Amino acid sequence: MTDRTGPQEPPFSGATARAATAVTGGTPEPKRPGGSRFRRIVRQTLLALPLVLLVLWTVSPFLVTLSVSFKERAEVFADPGLIPSSLNLDAYREVLASESFTTSFINSVIVGIGVTVLTIAIGVPAAYAFARFNFRGRHLLLLFTLLPRLVPSLGIMVPIYRLAVALGVLDSRLTLIVVYTGMLLPLAVWLMVGFFQQIPKEIEEAANVDGASLWGRLRHIVGPLAAPAMITIGVLAFREAWNEFTLVLVLTSTPGKRTLPYELYLMQGIEGIANFPGEAAFTILTVLPFILVYTRIEKYVVAGLISGSGK
Repeated sequence: MTDRTGPQEPPFSGATARAATAVTGGTPEPKRPGGSRFRRIVRQTLLALPLVLLVLWTVSPFLVTLSVSFKERAEVFADPGLIPSSLNLDAYREVLASESFTTSFINSVIVGIGVTVLTIAIGVPAAYAFARFNFRGRHLLLLFTLLPRLVPSLGIMVPIYRLAVALGVLDSRLTLIVVYTGMLLPLAVWLMVGFFQQIPKEIEEAANVDGASLWGRLRHIVGPLAAPAMITIGVLAFREAWNEFTLVLVLTSTPGKRTLPYELYLMQGIEGIANFPGEAAFTILTVLPFILVYTRIEKYVVAGLISGSGK
């Protein structure tokens, strides 16, 4: 009679399995998921720890400054805690009511916008020429454009001051715009050269075949493609002009021409006691506009930096 309980194992299958086990050493046991999960957690922790430390290092001074700006003068050292005992806005009212803050804020905006526009207007054509035209000494000249960035601002204070006095342009916002632009052009040119070199030449050659002029190619093809890089250059130029202190200290002498960093440096009580809440509020009001603008255009800045860094 036939056994209908199920298929029977061949008589040699057991011996074959035992022989295979003796040769291969047996079927490896599956790895325990616990060890793999633990190593993954350790790896992620080691990767996240430097980022956490960097965030704490960056945010801590800002949080301390924000905390001091809401305190009274006597509370700054009496209560060193991060959270103020009461929300005091007197420091902000004092700074906003100050004529020096309003004047210096307007000067910083004018100088920042002027530096941004002039840097883009000069740096973009210069970078395009370096990226697209082949002429003798191109690489050497591009290297020499970095020289102003290699010299510290303290090293050029005296020569720039003597030149401004000789030309009779001392204590002028236009002088600050021109000087800041000269300091920022090397960085702008180098970033834009790297970006222009990544734009395929075939696009411009096709437009040239269709009859587009050089200005037409720059305006309708290269310009839109280079918009992230130009936004990056504009943000960097505005930030440098907004935060510059050493050169404005030398090139300006009247209160009506000073910028925000200079006025912050001059914030000192008549009695010789520092107004720490006022200085903190002044700092927050100085940094806050730039932070708000930067959060809106951050993705364009990152794209421009990544594109301009590769050549």
